[in-house]
Amino acid sequence: MMISRPSAVVCGTRFGEHYLAALAHPDSPLRLAGILARGSERSRLLAEKFGVPLWRSVEQIDDAVTVACVAVRSRMVGGEGSALAEALLRRGLRVVQEHPLHPGEAARLQSLATEQGTRYHINSFYPQLPAARRFIDYVQAWRKQQPLQIIEITTSLQLLYSALDIVGHALGTLRASHFVAAPAPTRSDWPMRQLHGEIDNIPVLINLQTTLDPRDPDHHSLVMHRISCGNTSGNLCLTGSFGPVVWSHAIYAPDYHRDDAQSSWLLAPELHQQRHYNQQPGALVFGSPRGESLNELVQDAFPRGLHRAFAELLAAESPSWQQPEWWKNQGALWLDIMRQVGQPVTQQFDAPARPSPDPLRWAAAIKEESHD
Repeated sequence: MMISRPSAVVCGTRFGEHYLAALAHPDSPLRLAGILARGSERSRLLAEKFGVPLWRSVEQIDDAVTVACVAVRSRMVGGEGSALAEALLRRGLRVVQEHPLHPGEAARLQSLATEQGTRYHINSFYPQLPAARRFIDYVQAWRKQQPLQIIEITTSLQLLYSALDIVGHALGTLRASHFVAAPAPTRSDWPMRQLHGEIDNIPVLINLQTTLDPRDPDHHSLVMHRISCGNTSGNLCLTGSFGPVVWSHAIYAPDYHRDDAQSSWLLAPELHQQRHYNQQPGALVFGSPRGESLNELVQDAFPRGLHRAFAELLAAESPSWQQPEWWKNQGALWLDIMRQVGQPVTQQFDAPARPSPDPLRWAAAIKEESHD
């Protein structure tokens, strides 16, 4: 017997098209019932493609719809997403809204959801993707055995919100101390600012790109997400938003400072070869040895990541990272860092050039050399 899936509306068709694809996927826990948009050609054609109605207002949404996916910019970044989320919650729908949100908005909408007897979640998207999941899962297991001694985050203003959320998922908390920014560089077009602080009593160093093109604020990140955690046993690095995740072992020679035969690789080779410190590969890749292409991500990883977000919204209880305390801590940390670095340094960027030398050919040449 087939169980009917709850019906969902997607609000917005820019980033919202990824929600449309996820809902159309056969594994989706939700069923696409319609699109809420202003009626652009893009929206009309997408509604036609998926064979669903295009609604222009919240009042037009079919009463059978119980879930809304709001992929429209929130109020604090100049959009109507927060107003839409509020109207949808007042209709009693469960709502998942794309990040970022001001913590005050998040608290208000979560309180409204409670009053209406429904559910409101924020989706920071990247923690649900495969590479981030591998990073998060290992860090969680690692911390049960050993304490972390350092966390490094390199990201941009646009992606700071989700980068913090990845770290929070890995640590299980975003309780943080006050962050302090290094003095601003004297060179006006310097792209990065550095900050230091603590999250869950772990020292954290942040390298944050503060240059931004106001004509195209979603692009031109020098690094999207690069996050590493470490202690003296090694380092785990999410090398990019889409992977790979790399474990690097630390070098340790216990007899290095001794002056007898046992300290020498030439005089005691068997002893050195038997030690586990020396048997470990220099690095291990968790999962795919390369990050997926955008084509592969859009077709598979993005929908499956959104399915996780849908499942959380439908579950009997919200996970810890959707509780009001979580978004209070996350928002306070995010705003603290944003205030520390101040206004973005605005620049005009050209479309990224094709890299030269071609990395694909370069990698293939190195692979061929290794077989010679």
